[in-house]
Amino acid sequence: MPLIVDKEAVRMEILMAFQRCIDSKPLTNVSLRDIAAEANMSHAKLLNYFDSKEELLVSYVRYTRDYMSQKCLAWFNEHDRADYGSNAEYMNAFMSYVARGKVGEQRPNATTQTYVLAHYNERVGELVREEFAEWRRVMELCLKRIYGDEVGAREAEGMMILIAGTFICNYNNALTGGISDDILGSFDKLLQS
Repeated sequence: MPLIVDKEAVRMEILMAFQRCIDSKPLTNVSLRDIAAEANMSHAKLLNYFDSKEELLVSYVRYTRDYMSQKCLAWFNEHDRADYGSNAEYMNAFMSYVARGKVGEQRPNATTQTYVLAHYNERVGELVREEFAEWRRVMELCLKRIYGDEVGAREAEGMMILIAGTFICNYNNALTGGISDDILGSFDKLLQS
């Protein structure tokens, strides 16, 4: 009986191997052979799943796009605003999740590199712009559930800046983690007149 292979699971394993490679060298310096070795497979086998590094990279950017929107939506679906004392407490809990994540989430940790590459690679740039457009739509939907129709794209973009900045700082180990439970509260003094 022939071996049944879950092609999508193998593709995800390869994307995670790619991500691990990016931890040790710049994205542009990672070869398909590096990724195959990290995935414990032959280069030829990897080519059964991705025809080129460009295709693999595009798949990784799509994974990042889907991840950001799906995880934000899932968090808001799993956490009822009524379970928190205030909107600020609720949003701080969300930002704490952004800063820390959950164990085993397979977060795309190379988003910083893909965002930079988007400036130089037209296809990646298009996908990153699509990622941000979808993410903005999802954030706007989630925020409207909390605050009503008085919020919109502007507030969604504000949250996206906070989230992206948190990811970038975490990726570069630039945060102490000291404010992870009160990221929004750290703006209090800045917003007082």
